[in-house]
Amino acid sequence: MVINKIDLTRPEDLDPETQEQLQGMLKSGEVELLQLSCTTTEGVMGVRNAACDRLLAARNAEKLKAGTNSSGEPTGRLGDLLRRIHVAQPLGGVVRETSIPEAVKNRKKYDPEDPERIRLERDIEEEEGGAGVYNVNMRKNYILENPEWKEDRIPEVFDGKNVYDFIDPDIEAKLVALEKEEERLEAEGFYNSSEEDMDEDEEAEIKYKADLIREKRQLIRNEAKMRKSLKNRAIIPRSLKAQKLSKMESHLESLGYDSTNIAARARSQSRGRSMIRGPSEGTGGDAMEIDTPQAALQRAKSRARSQSTNRRTDGVTDEAARSKAEKLAKLSQKKMNRMARQGEADRHTTGSLTKHLVRTRTTPYLQKLTFHSLLANVVLARPT
Repeated sequence: MVINKIDLTRPEDLDPETQEQLQGMLKSGEVELLQLSCTTTEGVMGVRNAACDRLLAARNAEKLKAGTNSSGEPTGRLGDLLRRIHVAQPLGGVVRETSIPEAVKNRKKYDPEDPERIRLERDIEEEEGGAGVYNVNMRKNYILENPEWKEDRIPEVFDGKNVYDFIDPDIEAKLVALEKEEERLEAEGFYNSSEEDMDEDEEAEIKYKADLIREKRQLIRNEAKMRKSLKNRAIIPRSLKAQKLSKMESHLESLGYDSTNIAARARSQSRGRSMIRGPSEGTGGDAMEIDTPQAALQRAKSRARSQSTNRRTDGVTDEAARSKAEKLAKLSQKKMNRMARQGEADRHTTGSLTKHLVRTRTTPYLQKLTFHSLLANVVLARPT
């Protein structure tokens, strides 16, 4: 039960008879009394939270009721979820109460106005210049054997190497041992030997192996260059593929074949052979052929006959057909000339202009003048 307008009158200010009726409604324990005022917004959030809690509890109860069987045991997804949950309880029925340490209980609450308060990092920042000026010291909370070591500068990288990889707790003892060994070697004269005393056989073997490695690398490079250069080329040159007729005849004769007919046919179908071109001295099939002046003159005349003087008149029977062909050619060229095209294959497109940029606006006076001029032309053109 919600009582509104408590800004005007509260339940405590009611007359005794009304208060008695109100308490009678609350005696059953199932009714909850809530108060609010929409004008002052007092108690509005409390009423809202109470209504939401009751609604949520009702929904959970409905879900729990829907997920249980007739005996009341949870089933389905709810049962699987509840079976996974385990609430640990102390052994022997021991009740363990909440324990709060005394240091936490005695800890003073932070008060910005207290001069003895704990100094926070924000307070130190404001004292030393504020944001953008103050730099946080990340080393002041280091726990070291000697507090003076906190401000020691340790580079992360030195001479191109990570310093952390070379941190050794026994480095000083190893350094002392190394210095003693160096002193002993110097006393024994280990460093007094010259370079000439080196093992010449071992040095010669190393140089020999190095030369072999260099030679092998050079061979591999040469082979790669050859493969790359011959990738798209014929391995055998085309000039070497052509064979002479005499070689073919001798080869066929060695195999036991008669090559007379084959050679005659090859000579008759060879390139450049004509009836007027005579062979040179010698009767061999491989002899060089020489052009005579008479053959050269006749060949020039035939070439002149094959070439026409005017390509426009080729294939045209008479003058009427020629004029008709020229008219059709001009007619077909007319559209291309209008479009400023060089030929049928020209696909060039000129830049078009936007209409609203090139159009001129016509005033009403000009429109009227244009109308009258057109009307006058129509009157003059009408027959009497």
